Amino acid sequence: MNLLEFNKYLDHNYSESNLISHELKNLYPTRWLRIHSLPDSKRYAKSEDETQRILTRQNKIISEIIGEKSEIIIVMGLYEEEPSNKVPKISSKYGFFEYYQSINIHQIYPKQYEKNIYNNTFFRTDLWRQNSQNELLRDIAKDKSRAMFICVKSNCIVAPYDGGMDIIVDSQKKEIYSK
Repeated sequence: MNLLEFNKYLDHNYSESNLISHELKNLYPTRWLRIHSLPDSKRYAKSEDETQRILTRQNKIISEIIGEKSEIIIVMGLYEEEPSNKVPKISSKYGFFEYYQSINIHQIYPKQYEKNIYNNTFFRTDLWRQNSQNELLRDIAKDKSRAMFICVKSNCIVAPYDGGMDIIVDSQKKEIYSK
């Protein structure tokens, strides 16, 4: 999916969103589901066993919602002091990402963010395969990275965070589990 197609898709399906994962639950409350990755809503893994539990659960849920080998758009938001609108692509340990937008986050959330903080958003396409994004999911669970997965085919967003996942489904009536 190229930038033009991505813009069209977002304008049609998520026009209210700035692609900031923590705002999704407020923008789409009737389509929002939160799943905690560890028992008792525990936020961070304290052992490798707990980290593996997080990865296993998240991979299973994402595979159920999106489907194996479905195209996904990985959206990565970077909080920085300057806009990245002059950087057409970035390379990260998660692959090459194309520039999407820079938002002055202080203008949207002045009480939560200092002046001159930008959410620089980049995207790339991939195919979802179980365990293929474990490095990214692990870093998100440790609050070292931020990203979300968008699936055009399922018209859903999966936004992992350091405690679980927020999921925005196509409609209230969508069945998440096939069982």
